[in-house]
Amino acid sequence: MAKKSSKTDNDTTLQDLRDAVEHFSTERNWVNNDPKQLLLSAFIELGELAEHYQWSSDGAWQTRANKKKEIAYELVDVFFYLLRFINKSGFDFSSNFYQKTEKLAKKYPVTLKTREEYQQAKDSYRRSGKNKLYD
Repeated sequence: MAKKSSKTDNDTTLQDLRDAVEHFSTERNWVNNDPKQLLLSAFIELGELAEHYQWSSDGAWQTRANKKKEIAYELVDVFFYLLRFINKSGFDFSSNFYQKTEKLAKKYPVTLKTREEYQQAKDSYRRSGKNKLYD
């Protein structure tokens, strides 16, 4: 029987999760190192997650504990494949995450308060013809 973990988001790092996924996969000799296949698998799992919301009204799932657990487990499946994708692709996810959020902060400054201001910023950004987020 598998040991029940008492770890939570408060005491687990992204690296802990990456290591756990790699250890789990290695123990089972899962050697699929193709990022494309891992990404496609994540999309499939994301579809399974979306099924829980497809025909439900907003928030209805939150009132049923068993549904909430099912959704959480589907989300784990999605992240499992994404973490394997990150591991096999060699990305420094955290570094890229913070670099990207800095660029997003410039694209969408906190001074934009209304939907119209956001739309104007978005339109102006698109008219420039260049995705500045990749500079």
